[in-house]
Amino acid sequence: MAGNLERGQAYLAEVYPLLFEFEAERIRADVHAMKQKTEQELRKAGRIHGEVKRGIGSIRDIEFTTQVLQLIHGAHHPQLHTPTTLVALHRLLALGILPAEDHAVLNSGYLFLRTVEHHLQIQHYHQTHHLPTDPAALQQLALRLGYRDSQSFSQRYQQHSAAIRAVYRKYLELAPVTPNSNTPAISPEKVRRHLARLDASYRTAFAEPEIALHTQLSEELDRTQQVQVHALSLEDDLWKLTIIGYDYVGALSVICGLLSVHRINILGGDVFTYEHAAQPQPSGLQITGARYRRVPGVTTHNRAKIVDVFTVRFMPAPATPANAQIWQAYTQELRELTSLLHQGKPQQAQGKLANRVASVLREQVNESAGVLLPLDIEIDNTASEHYTLLRIQTTDTVGFLYEFTSGLALFRVNIVRMEIVTEGNRIEDRLYVTASNGKKITNPKHQQELRVAAVLIKHFTHLLPSAPNPEAALVAFGEFIGDLFRRHDWSRELLSLEQPQVLGGLVQLLGASEFLWEDFLRMQYTNLFPVLSDWQALEHPKSVETLHAELSAELAKSPDWRKTLNAFKDREMFRTDMRRIQGKIVGYGRFSAELSGLVEVVFQTAFDQVYAELKALHGEPRLPDGSVCPVVLCGLGKFGGRELGFASDIELMLCFAGEGDTDGAQTIRNSEFFDRMVQNLKAAIWAKQEGIFEIDLRLRPYGKHGRLAVSLEAFERYFAPQGPAWSYERQALIRLRPICGSAEFGERLLALRDQYVFTEQGFDVSAMRAMRERQMRHLVAGGSLNVKFSAGGLADLEYLVQGLQIRHGLRYLSLRTPSVRTAIQELHQLGILSESQFLQLKDAHNFLRKVIDALRVVRGNAKDVNVPASHTPQFAYLARRLKYNDATATLQADLNNHTKFVQQLSQELLGNG
Repeated sequence: MAGNLERGQAYLAEVYPLLFEFEAERIRADVHAMKQKTEQELRKAGRIHGEVKRGIGSIRDIEFTTQVLQLIHGAHHPQLHTPTTLVALHRLLALGILPAEDHAVLNSGYLFLRTVEHHLQIQHYHQTHHLPTDPAALQQLALRLGYRDSQSFSQRYQQHSAAIRAVYRKYLELAPVTPNSNTPAISPEKVRRHLARLDASYRTAFAEPEIALHTQLSEELDRTQQVQVHALSLEDDLWKLTIIGYDYVGALSVICGLLSVHRINILGGDVFTYEHAAQPQPSGLQITGARYRRVPGVTTHNRAKIVDVFTVRFMPAPATPANAQIWQAYTQELRELTSLLHQGKPQQAQGKLANRVASVLREQVNESAGVLLPLDIEIDNTASEHYTLLRIQTTDTVGFLYEFTSGLALFRVNIVRMEIVTEGNRIEDRLYVTASNGKKITNPKHQQELRVAAVLIKHFTHLLPSAPNPEAALVAFGEFIGDLFRRHDWSRELLSLEQPQVLGGLVQLLGASEFLWEDFLRMQYTNLFPVLSDWQALEHPKSVETLHAELSAELAKSPDWRKTLNAFKDREMFRTDMRRIQGKIVGYGRFSAELSGLVEVVFQTAFDQVYAELKALHGEPRLPDGSVCPVVLCGLGKFGGRELGFASDIELMLCFAGEGDTDGAQTIRNSEFFDRMVQNLKAAIWAKQEGIFEIDLRLRPYGKHGRLAVSLEAFERYFAPQGPAWSYERQALIRLRPICGSAEFGERLLALRDQYVFTEQGFDVSAMRAMRERQMRHLVAGGSLNVKFSAGGLADLEYLVQGLQIRHGLRYLSLRTPSVRTAIQELHQLGILSESQFLQLKDAHNFLRKVIDALRVVRGNAKDVNVPASHTPQFAYLARRLKYNDATATLQADLNNHTKFVQQLSQELLGNG
């Protein structure tokens, strides 16, 4: 900075290489130790939290993480030799050293914390780095930073701090773990007590040494250890597996499902359950179905237990040293799931298991996947005094017992005793069962429901590997079956469910979207079940003409047009969403086109109906010269661009030609007539959930403070170059498109739009960059990747395309299109985008829209488009919805690459302004 700069540069050139000679682990350890020391001092001073510069999740965490990566990789990448943190972060991202998700956390966190630090120092007029402890001062800081109150600011600060700290620990810390186990003793009295609780057939099934082993394992059970596992190696790669545990509804399906997970095939076996104790003891826990209640007379000694013994074989046989590890892993997982059953959370246990089973079965080549094999169930109430006997015959498939016992568990059936016999590829099993009340299943109606439910859920479970989220699908299907049996005509509806395509469709639907399950199948079952069950009708799209004709026919027969219109809208939206989920619509553009076409039909119809009602009350709106006042309803945003996706809101602007009066008996001003028209339009279209078909009028002049309907004069005054509109508001007009009303007046509005947007001044890049920085600061939670608003997200892509449209649209009329997809194509045709830029930008647009849709379809929320952390199950579900199957690393790489490309292209083509 001062002195002999030439000598200083020479000194740096000599010293710099020495910085990169240390081992990576030493660099990490030294820097981490220094940071720990700083934090220790802050703890002593009581300033560890809220310390913006040096505390936990602070600016120093970001700088030290960045500098450690620079020191480790700087020897091979000279471009990392920069003193500027943000530049270093960008280069680490470009080199692939720092993943996009970590870069997003550090980049947005650094901008956020530096802004906070700057405002702190302005507020206190001296160098301070600690958040105020005084509530009034914290509130003042929050308001200065643009937050509505201190609570919302503190929440955003904590999000960033936690996310930054997680990334810091990832690169500068490490930490390990190990488990343990134990074993105890046995006595003749304990063996006697064990035998007293089991059916007489148990003594003939097992020899004395085995009974002693079972007794010993049962004595090891307690509240913290609800299951014990013993595996004995036999000849010919066979194993005898003994599982002793407390009895819970669904325990057997958990045991069998986990065997499938670990690729262990059941060849035969016996399952026994303790019978009711003869004499009560002091207090304890009794299991009723899958719930618990305190009752007198049940101790841990006295509680029902299971004795399950299977002959099994690995598929394929692992190397001998791996056997112990497999059994250890199996035992650990079984204990975790059994613990959930013990806590009264059977659905959670079954759901987690469904995910595990599906992840394994997806990896296997299973020729029977998607094929529903016949299953014979014979119900016999004469073979046993206390239990109903189910005789099962079917073809053996991977995980059959898991699938079938899951069906019984979800139907609240207890399996007391089971004999498993496999001969070749055939299964002939005998299951002794009771209803959840412990009694036989004797009612013919209940027997029929049992038979149907068990078969359906068995088949449904067989199809689960194809579901994006097997856990959600299995739990929802259990509820669906319960709902089904509460309907008087369930047997008729059942006929359509027995089709493999319909069951497969339900697997996809229930595993893809919690929203569609809750809102459609639960709330509108009667109207929408036919859409799901009429499989052939989902094969083909409906044209706009067909939709108009169908809606007109329904309205002609209905006394309530609003109710009919909304039922039509919901049914056709569901149909389009189902076509998308089922893979009947290939390509994002086709899905947008179908959805946008439906929305146009709905609004054109509502527009006509609302206008007619107001006209009947007030007459026709007229201009001072006596002519009818033209009006047009325009779409903006994704609706204007015909690029609607799942859960998109509908951005509208209703414009009319000018002031005047209506010519009816109850005369009102034109502005009042059209304001009421907007109000009635909003009231006529029912949004089932926030963001789903929700009307958004915020793009009108003055936003929520302006009139609902926009006069031509107000449009001209507000959006003209000298008007008060912000540059981004004029930018939004690019996507203005007349939907219905006066076509001639719509053309006039478009001509004005072109005059105001495509000017000699071009595109204000500085204003756009400032806008994007505000969006990232206020709309992106710390540590998250928001597909729309994070750096390189959809907002950056759309602003890039619109910026290029504005910059070149005065010269090239073809760029004045409301469609981002069309604009990208035109920019390429005109040579503004190179071939490679065009292909990458088109791919990035399709990819980001698909990710947003995949996030919205499960959440049913237009606003929540944060990508789950890459290590979570939710990220795996997202990958499956996007057809990545289990290649989560590939999805993460695509997220990184597309967002990085959008950022780089925006800088390259638009600059900083």
